[in-house]
Parts: sequence; structure tokens; C-alpha cells
Amino acid sequence: MAWKTRSTMTLSHIKIMMGAIGAVVLSVALSACGTASATKGEPKRDPAVDMSSKVQALQKQLQERDKRIEELESQLDALKLIDEDREKQRKPLRPPMILEPSQ
Repeated sequence: MAWKTRSTMTLSHIKIMMGAIGAVVLSVALSACGTASATKGEPKRDPAVDMSSKVQALQKQLQERDKRIEELESQLDALKLIDEDREKQRKPLRPPMILEPSQ
């Protein structure tokens, strides 16, 4: 009779162990499902981070464009001054002739 009790205890222990092992295997398998896609190929990027880097790149382009516009405006102003100086040099400096009315 002692053997029968011992064998039933052993069977119940085996069932408990199998249940525990099954639970561990199931939890490992389920946790691997969540990370499997992250390990394959290119890692997923956070869309907010991607958008932020794009915004920063566009802001840099805008700053460079604005700086270039300022440079071009400065050059244009310098060219206008040169043009005005040349116009002044072309005009004769002598006073206009005074015509006397004919009588």
C-alpha cells in the first residue's frame, strides 16, 4: 500500500512538473513572438523620431536658403550702387546751356 501512495505522489508530481514546464515553454514561445519581428531585417524606427529628423533637415535647408537669399540681396544692392555711380559718371558735369529767346 505504501508503494501505491508513493507512485500516486510521483504521478501527481510529474503532472505538476509537466504543467510547469509547459507553462514556461509557452511563455518563452509567446515572448519570442513579440521580439521576432524586431530581430529580422531592419529594426523598426519610431515614426516621431523619423519625423523629427526630417523636420530638422528641412529647417536646416530653410536656414541655408535664407542665408543665400541675404547674400544675393546684398550683392544686388552692391550692383545697384555700382550702376548708379556709373550713371553719374556718364552725365556731363557742365551746366546746361542757357538759351536766349529770339526776339
